[in-house]
Amino acid sequence: MKNIEAVILDKYQDEQDYEALENGIYKDLKNNRYVITLSFELEANENSQYPLEDILDRYYLNCTSHVVEEDNCMEVEIEDGNDDNFESLDTIEAIASLVGKRVYAEDDGGEVELVIEEI
Repeated sequence: MKNIEAVILDKYQDEQDYEALENGIYKDLKNNRYVITLSFELEANENSQYPLEDILDRYYLNCTSHVVEEDNCMEVEIEDGNDDNFESLDTIEAIASLVGKRVYAEDDGGEVELVIEEI
């Protein structure tokens, strides 16, 4: 995946349900979670499942029902996977740090590794 950008969804404008933090991160006040929405392009050898699934697994995150796929581009809302009353901000900040980077899975002879690369 490449050309990763944070997206501000219209629903985030509702200040009763969301509190803006930084770098596209929002506090979902209704569900006690942090969320961020990312858009990105899939590269030739990728599909809508990987490497997104690898990222979700590495950071223990979930996708919400907001998933938009169009051609080789995706827009996905990601939330922290814990009902921990906002104790996992570091995890969502790590996802926000993917903006502007390239992320892909690399097979190094049997084991697949998630690679995050500066562009």
